[in-house]
Amino acid sequence: MAAIAFTGGKDSVLALHLVSRYLDPLVLVSFQGAHDFKAHKHEWMRLQAESLAIPLAVKQITGPDYEESYRQAIRALAADHKITKLVTGDIENVGEGFMDRAVRDTGVELVRPLWKMPRTEVLDLLRSFNIVYVVTLTRLDKLPKPISERLLGHVSNHEYLLEQFAWYKRTFDVDLLDTVDLAGEFGEMHSMVRDCPMFRFQVVHGNGANLVTQTQFGSYMYLEPGELRLVPK
Repeated sequence: MAAIAFTGGKDSVLALHLVSRYLDPLVLVSFQGAHDFKAHKHEWMRLQAESLAIPLAVKQITGPDYEESYRQAIRALAADHKITKLVTGDIENVGEGFMDRAVRDTGVELVRPLWKMPRTEVLDLLRSFNIVYVVTLTRLDKLPKPISERLLGHVSNHEYLLEQFAWYKRTFDVDLLDTVDLAGEFGEMHSMVRDCPMFRFQVVHGNGANLVTQTQFGSYMYLEPGELRLVPK
């Protein structure tokens, strides 16, 4: 039995679709800190879980020893749900082996179906599965305000991203493809899935607003989505 480390973004949803071919996804798990992450709002994830008809478990993560907090959460997840595998949508080792260490001595195996996958292949799989997502947060030092405003809240795919990058190059004579990971693996952008084959209903947002927040890690623009609701396909 498997748990899916779930953010509701395109990569975790793609990982869910890939492993569902050979694993039984028993539960979705959201590892959450003290505050709701602006890119992956809990209410959006709750509605996605309802649409998937898969339970969503929330595990609180606290510091200062975040690694041990994850390890305790994974042990509790295994005890509560009898899972033996934890599936993530990680593509690159952006946490310097954090998740490998987090599952150590838990009896839970880490499964990463997207690991080291070329970005074009990831984007092609999203298209072939017809996973529909919207960009919910951008890092402004990587995706400046003019292009972030065109991405946030918009239904996106490989073609749309390339169109926007081409527009930015024509307008500002800067090729963002030289510095931006198209899958957003290094925090350039985050997403939430609106629809996919495993959803029974679409999860749609209302008339949202694009807001800017300043953190210790830099400036970000994020979508405040307005009313979130399930609608028939």
